Amino acid sequence: MSAKNNHRPSLPTADMEQGAGDAPLAKEKAQGCAPRACLHIHSYRKRLTDPDGVSAKAVIDGIVKAGILPDDSAQFIEQISYGQEKADEEKTVITITYLPDKPK
Repeated sequence: MSAKNNHRPSLPTADMEQGAGDAPLAKEKAQGCAPRACLHIHSYRKRLTDPDGVSAKAVIDGIVKAGILPDDSAQFIEQISYGQEKADEEKTVITITYLPDKPK
């Protein structure tokens, strides 16, 4: 096959990253939630990944955007843990455990 363009229009490149900056996305929505939490993200997959290949960045960003937590900083998220196991049905289960306020 030749390297001709075949008169196909070029498609724009998808912008996969938002320019959200460092400001919390949903701070005003999450005012009534507990200030600190531990997250456990458990993946059920047909094929296991390397332990360092499991990423929760998109999950945590979604939790903040939904207003469940005000921010994804260490001030609000004390611990993140991961787990995975083989399963026929692929899914991800997120468990959020809210913690009491730290004494001042």
